[in-house]
Amino acid sequence: MSKTMEKGLQLLDLFTEEKHSWTLDEISTHAEMPKPTAYRMLRSLVNVGFLQRTLLEKNGKIIESDNYVLGLKLLQLGGRVASALEIREIAFPYMKQLQSEINEAVQLVTRDNENGIYIEKVESTRPVRLYTRIGRQAPLYAGACTRTLLSYLPDDEITEILKNPIKNYASHTPKTVEDVWALIHKTRQEGFAYSHSELEEGTVSIATPIFNHRGEVQYSISIAGFPVSLPIENVKKFVVPLWKVASIISKKLGYNDPYPYGDNITKIS
Repeated sequence: MSKTMEKGLQLLDLFTEEKHSWTLDEISTHAEMPKPTAYRMLRSLVNVGFLQRTLLEKNGKIIESDNYVLGLKLLQLGGRVASALEIREIAFPYMKQLQSEINEAVQLVTRDNENGIYIEKVESTRPVRLYTRIGRQAPLYAGACTRTLLSYLPDDEITEILKNPIKNYASHTPKTVEDVWALIHKTRQEGFAYSHSELEEGTVSIATPIFNHRGEVQYSISIAGFPVSLPIENVKKFVVPLWKVASIISKKLGYNDPYPYGDNITKIS
């Protein structure tokens, strides 16, 4: 960790419930930091939204005071963390059960702007395991789990995301915007996504959507392994238990409509 980042985190750690407001002089003294250095650090933290200066009225005008408090950006980040903790607590028992049934890795992904981020994983007990980790990010256009998130966004939002360059990760990474759209339409129709060598060479993933209380696909759940154990011709065997788990988690998140897939299993090609 860089010294500048370390100092910035130390300053943020000063703000507590007991003392949530600090002046520049107080911070300089308490942190044993020269005032110019403290001021530069505070200004940087204000610029990114981690801190803000309180407002006061003076001569009929609203101006910034000399007091610093935690900023709204931290509140937003805290909300994301709380949301991630809640879904992990809800999903983990069902992920564990699914892993014990099929003995493949089970992964949970949510969206982080124009990427997907892995927020939970249950490992397979097979000798050879996938290299994925909690906290890993992947583009929304590649890989079954992340592309499931992309597939259920509004078309105009997808169009904006796909304006960015498509990076090649493995032999079957979608090459063009048209390739990605074809896979999106397939996912919407069939209710699952299948990927082979899109993010990591020689790996396979099958993913289904998880709906929140607003009917949005906020998460996706996948099983992941290798072609020998997850061949495309056996996809029906794995999609049905995935749908079942996804529907249970969706319901626990407040999704009241019937899960839209499951009855369509005979339509899978």
